[in-house]
Amino acid sequence: MSRIRRGGYVFLTWSGDHTPRHVHVYRGGRLIAKWNLEAWTPMQGRVNRTLVRLLLELRDEGLL
Repeated sequence: MSRIRRGGYVFLTWSGDHTPRHVHVYRGGRLIAKWNLEAWTPMQGRVNRTLVRLLLELRDEGLL
């Protein structure tokens, strides 16, 4: 499992989790969204520009 804190969000991934490869995003202890890392689309929840920017940063840094 990886756990990354950034911009007030917590990003969680599990190596053995189901497909497609995705990240769970929490804020204030609540699940905000699940993001499909393969199709680069939301699977669940609402995603704002800030969250997309943070996801792009983490991807570009090789953390997702």
